[in-house]
Amino acid sequence: MPPRRDRVAVVLDTNVVVAYYLSTSERSASRQIFHLWRDIRCLQLIVSHEIEDEYVEVLRRVGVAEQRLRRFRRRLEQRGTVTHVRLGARPTASADPDDNVVLATAVVGKAQYVITNDPDLLDIAAEEKKRFRFSIVTPASFLDGLRRAQKQN
Repeated sequence: MPPRRDRVAVVLDTNVVVAYYLSTSERSASRQIFHLWRDIRCLQLIVSHEIEDEYVEVLRRVGVAEQRLRRFRRRLEQRGTVTHVRLGARPTASADPDDNVVLATAVVGKAQYVITNDPDLLDIAAEEKKRFRFSIVTPASFLDGLRRAQKQN
């Protein structure tokens, strides 16, 4: 497992986690991102209590089996590739106030990326995005950037 300093710090929006659990394609971008985190361990997942709760609530709502939910929660609690943060002040950059928890988690956890398919996060005004020290990207663009960086090295 690469040392913490060599892992890419990311916050996964709930829609990416749900896409992983509902995907049937091994090639889906969300599946590839989970593979990078869970199996290859080159990602450091940043989570807050609020985000963990949302993951589980939404996964339950879409019908993910309780056994899979327990295993996921255990991974979040026991993995060295997960950083847990406590939230303080929340940015108000997103049009959807619920998304500001994702931004706050990224700020406190010093994430490099927020990975999402949510238009409210992706469409935050450029001026607002400049205030953050992380990029807000789709799963596919995150993977493309990772591939480009690997080719340069």
